[in-house]
Amino acid sequence: MKRLLIPILTLLFALACTPDNGGDGGGSNGGGYKPTGKITVKGTVYGGDGPLNDVVVSDGLICVKTNANGYFEMDTDLANAKFVMVSTPAGYAAPIDEETKVPLFFHRITSEERKADLCVARFNLVKITDSDPNRYTMIIGADPQPRASSANFDKNAYHALDICKDLYRDMRETAANITDREVYGMMLGDIVHENMGLFTNYINDGLKTLGFPVFNVIGNHDNDKSAADDVQGRRKFEEHFGPTYYSFNIGKQHYIVLDNLIMKKEGNNLTAYDQGLTDEIWQWMENDLRYVDRSTTIMVAAHSPMFMLTDLSDRSQSGGTHHGKDYSTLLAKYAKVHAWAGHTHTTFNYNYEAGHRFENIEVHTLARSTGELWTNEYLANGTPRGYTVVEVDGDEIEWYFKPTEYQTAKYTGSTKPQPTFAHRDYTFNESGVAMLDGKKLSADYQMKVYAPGTYTDTYANLVENKGSKSKYIYVDVFYWDNKWEKPKYNGATMSQVVAKDAYSLANYELKNHYYTYGYTLKESTDYFDPNPKAKTLYHTLFRAYESKDSGTGTVTVKDRFGNEYSRTISW
Repeated sequence: MKRLLIPILTLLFALACTPDNGGDGGGSNGGGYKPTGKITVKGTVYGGDGPLNDVVVSDGLICVKTNANGYFEMDTDLANAKFVMVSTPAGYAAPIDEETKVPLFFHRITSEERKADLCVARFNLVKITDSDPNRYTMIIGADPQPRASSANFDKNAYHALDICKDLYRDMRETAANITDREVYGMMLGDIVHENMGLFTNYINDGLKTLGFPVFNVIGNHDNDKSAADDVQGRRKFEEHFGPTYYSFNIGKQHYIVLDNLIMKKEGNNLTAYDQGLTDEIWQWMENDLRYVDRSTTIMVAAHSPMFMLTDLSDRSQSGGTHHGKDYSTLLAKYAKVHAWAGHTHTTFNYNYEAGHRFENIEVHTLARSTGELWTNEYLANGTPRGYTVVEVDGDEIEWYFKPTEYQTAKYTGSTKPQPTFAHRDYTFNESGVAMLDGKKLSADYQMKVYAPGTYTDTYANLVENKGSKSKYIYVDVFYWDNKWEKPKYNGATMSQVVAKDAYSLANYELKNHYYTYGYTLKESTDYFDPNPKAKTLYHTLFRAYESKDSGTGTVTVKDRFGNEYSRTISW
């Protein structure tokens, strides 16, 4: 009788934590799976010297906890489930695959296990003993998105694969200089650009070289465009990196990684998509969070932004976002939520105002880490090549932009002449090292300052090459949000340019050059649209009037964590 008691109790618990949310009755969504009453998945979780109690384990839909012996079991639909995954508890880490350097927090369900109708998964986690597990650094990149160097749109300037190597080198050196805490990484999707063969380049040039484990997010371009549907589209990603949605704990934070683009056919290719979560992913997320105390800080990562967008519309509240209102309502119940995403190739940090029902949620949208999409040039829509470094100490979370310090990639573009970059304020020396004011470019570079007489009064006049140059000094503070102080020019607070009127002059310069001279881009009407109404809204541009025709001025800005940055410019 004692032997039967555990399966029965586990089954009842699994039923209780798997709500009926209107699934389709089975199939790829899995939301309508009805338990059969038998155990099809079982296993153990160990860590350090013995079994681990109260560790959450999931089959991608059901979530259960281990008992005092580290044991778990589930009534799983093995015909549709792909993985058994452990939500790594705080103080422990998943072992790393020796070949790929991917964190092994998952067990792949084999065809033999399906035939036997029984999967046995054993997890041996690594206990963190060399440092305080509550202090760590998370290095986050987005959209490296390389194409093959022979691809048509990879011949305009720099090969994406070469720029990726510079990015990984910079990340590796940043991590190597952090010796007092654990370092982890996250890549926010579009790891490749529709070329599934390049996943091996990411593994060889990136994951194997970085020196820290990276958690990977699937992007729309990481789906196999030749596949039949969303489920099939993920398979190549899953073969290399495991599940496309999962959770883990580091320190006091609970991380949730989501696949939030539902792929669908566009003609013969699987390249179109809907925003949001499938029924299966939503039910898993809801079940996972049942085990997370509401006082916990949630770090949720997806490829496409889940909440506020640059046009100040909230994606989670759109009727077209699958389960958007569900996941936003659930996350609003937690003490603090940081929502990380890429996809837009634009930097955007946003805090909901006090009193808003989402005031606990902060939005962090990262620009493309490898620069402008079709040229892999030095910026992406106003933000230089780079990534985000998040430093965590217990409940305290800080972050900053880290520009990539290298451009060892050679200019191989067919675009002639090569841009001169009147508005780039750093240069690359003969070794491909970015230099600014005689020093190596560093994390002190948080803004771009433009001298008076540089900006045209309006974007429309800039495009049409008319109107006068502004007598204002402008500054673009890359990661500014409303918890920063407004920048100051010679001690006086600068005015924020209204987002609909703001634009990046450096970005315009780059795109206009390649649109004018690029052998493919000048033929592409969707690369550079001079219509000012079609441009992305900017929230990070400030200005101050300067009456002098020549002089020197200093812009300073203090971020939300008390760090002060300054740039002095002469004209």
